Amino acid sequence: MKTLTGFLSTSEYKRALVRGAVRGATRNLRHHRTGSCNICGKPTLFVCTDHVAARNNMYCLFCRSSSRKRHVAQALPRELAPEVSNIAMVPRIGSRPRIFSASIDDAFQRVLHDYEHFFCSDLLPEVAPGTEVEERVFCQNLERLTFPDQSFDVVITEDVLEHVKYHERAFTEVHRVLSDGGIHIFTVPFVFDLPTIVRVEAETDRFLLPPEYHGDSLRGKILAYRTFGIDMYEVLENIGFHTSVAFSRLKDLRFGIVDSYVFISRKR
Repeated sequence: MKTLTGFLSTSEYKRALVRGAVRGATRNLRHHRTGSCNICGKPTLFVCTDHVAARNNMYCLFCRSSSRKRHVAQALPRELAPEVSNIAMVPRIGSRPRIFSASIDDAFQRVLHDYEHFFCSDLLPEVAPGTEVEERVFCQNLERLTFPDQSFDVVITEDVLEHVKYHERAFTEVHRVLSDGGIHIFTVPFVFDLPTIVRVEAETDRFLLPPEYHGDSLRGKILAYRTFGIDMYEVLENIGFHTSVAFSRLKDLRFGIVDSYVFISRKR
């Protein structure tokens, strides 16, 4: 069986990201900030590599989390245990929440890799969905998750669902694997004053707009099928979620969280 390390160590894209980050950090020195990381829990320096798109960088020196990931992290204890100040403390929560994140080799995995109720996945090339490539690390297709019903209390997806061909199937699958009252914390590109912008017709793979690709650590780049809009709320309501959105605030700068929004859907 190929290990997770085997998938990641050959990524030219990932090495290019590191080189670009070093150059960006030098150019953006005045945008770096000191603070406390709400994932690893350490006093740190948040390194800005691109101030225009700061939500996708502002990296913690220790766990390498981005601003966007720390905003997701902020929502998790707020919903589960307000007394918990960072993700490293999650294993101490008495309820022992079961968490599934649709990302691998990220700050959540680095901090929670020894927590027996944390699971993560990606859609790995040439690996059958459902395969466990390392302990609690899976290949999963969000449209057809292999986990049993009500497996998790929290599901996390970050800028993933715009790349899923049939996003309503993915939302339905997330709802299925969540416990009653469980939460889906997620980020997607979103326009707050328009319906969803469909870029690719899913049934035929016909481009309706010029193709848009986003960077991906495993595949180099990945096609975006849509930019979500206000009709997403109705889709989620019909599936069985109550959804709210949390915007970053000025006081969140102490956690290196800037220019960000996170959706929280609770299973009814």
